[in-house]
Amino acid sequence: MRRRGRVTRWAKSGSVIRALAVAGVLLCGIGSASAQTGAADDGRAAATTASPKAAATTEAPKTTPAANEATNAGTAPTDAPKTAEPKAEPQAQGPEGFTLGGFVFKAGGRIKLDIIRDFDAIGSEDSFDPRTIPTDNTEGGNSNLHAKESRLFLDIRGPVEGKEVKVYFETDLYGSGSVFRLRQVYASWGGLLAGQTWSTFVDENNMPNTIDFESPMAFPSFRQAQLRYTGNPRGNMSWAVAVEDNKSTIESPTGAPGKPEYPMPDVAGRVRFGGSRGHAFVSGFMGRGRFRPTTGDPDTVKLWGINLSGRLKTVGRDYGYSQLTFGDGVGRYRGGVTAVPDFNGKLQPVGLTAFLFGYEHYWSPRLSSNAVYSVASTADEDYYSPSFNKDLDYGAANLLYWFLPNRAWAGVEYLYGRREVFDLSDGSAHRVHFAVRFNFP
Repeated sequence: MRRRGRVTRWAKSGSVIRALAVAGVLLCGIGSASAQTGAADDGRAAATTASPKAAATTEAPKTTPAANEATNAGTAPTDAPKTAEPKAEPQAQGPEGFTLGGFVFKAGGRIKLDIIRDFDAIGSEDSFDPRTIPTDNTEGGNSNLHAKESRLFLDIRGPVEGKEVKVYFETDLYGSGSVFRLRQVYASWGGLLAGQTWSTFVDENNMPNTIDFESPMAFPSFRQAQLRYTGNPRGNMSWAVAVEDNKSTIESPTGAPGKPEYPMPDVAGRVRFGGSRGHAFVSGFMGRGRFRPTTGDPDTVKLWGINLSGRLKTVGRDYGYSQLTFGDGVGRYRGGVTAVPDFNGKLQPVGLTAFLFGYEHYWSPRLSSNAVYSVASTADEDYYSPSFNKDLDYGAANLLYWFLPNRAWAGVEYLYGRREVFDLSDGSAHRVHFAVRFNFP
């Protein structure tokens, strides 16, 4: 029987109880708001928001560059009907774009320079990913400058048959060799959306305001192809259901030739409650993973996950936030391993529980700080390999100053990470990250 090291922080049997308790607290806090005002920002003004992370809206959240890689995460967004406007000649570009044929065209983005100093060995140089921390006492240090988080977007909107049509395209430089890669491309009409954008499982309005591109391990961060319908998108309560791409990493049994399969798309749903003091969010997904050997019958596993998320205003512009994610195979929403074979070669889903909490404080209208801590733990099973990730910690604290209001900021951030694997060896890393960002237009 395997010797156990640090006791897993969240017992799998108690996850649902803790989740319901967190949800109750969040709903009570938000329900006590005296005025219920509106739903989530749809992200149109994300490039000029006063928040250092314009990315906290549908338009421009950041994501982990490892989100589409095979690394293990726990182991490792009703207007009144409008009439069409007459066709117009192109106008000069302004803060709200230009109008052509009744549609408003708005281009924008950001330029961001990152200056990074690592004091320990870590495999992810452009982002802080605890999954890449060595656990064999490897020593190291490194510095790195890059501008990969710079991005461009094009937003096109206009009324069609009483509802708004929106077409959105976004790209950044996190492609191989710092080339442009596709982040988002989708079209929507009313509550219907088709294309690639943040998964319905993700609460993109509760993204921790870190300078680091990675974001905490406990924050599901994934953009993928989907067909989604959102009900009451501008009310205090909204809901959405979607069918989404289901690709993930499935480990093959040793010595068994075959291939992974994905027999059905993921089915995801969410409910969001918004108020003047913040919001509460609950989402879930169901799916299947399969391994088909060259000879013999396929082996199929059920996958599922729950995400509980909330943000609450405290004093002035300050707010606190938290998130709890758990399920079998839910690590794929951080690019993680979905299923592995047990000692008998039978496919088993990877159980994961992850939690984060954070607080953002405004020292002045231009100066703010954010602190966040996250833990992610894999359910303890004997069939995991010794190098399989067991526990991951991620911590960050920063200071940001807007030297051009709504247009440019500079900031510095301290980051800490820890990784423990199933042979009970571990490692830690420390980083200081400085960045300057300009928003445009």
